[in-house]
Amino acid sequence: MLMKMIKAREEKVKNGESDGYGKDFFGTLLESNHDTQDGAKHSLQDIIDECKTFYFAGHETTNGLLIWAVVLLAMHPKWQEKARKEVIEAFGFNTPTIDGVNRLKIANLTTIVY
Repeated sequence: MLMKMIKAREEKVKNGESDGYGKDFFGTLLESNHDTQDGAKHSLQDIIDECKTFYFAGHETTNGLLIWAVVLLAMHPKWQEKARKEVIEAFGFNTPTIDGVNRLKIANLTTIVY
């Protein structure tokens, strides 16, 4: 999968569809693969390894955060009810949006405090 993504971005640059490899982290890694300055060039294997590291690190920290949020809300039913009411008021039973989630006060407070 990563090789497909790498090849797709490289093709866009090669075909002139894009000025660079992207301004995100993945694009920066790909740029470093083509950087010949000071011998700082990274191999494709280095890029794949970095992507895996960030993916799994992000997965583990998110997993830990969600577990603790659920545990703490279970330990504090009043806060759980406040957070639940806030979410239902904001979204009803519709799918939450990023903008809406960012406006939540109580639900975001639990992630900041803990």
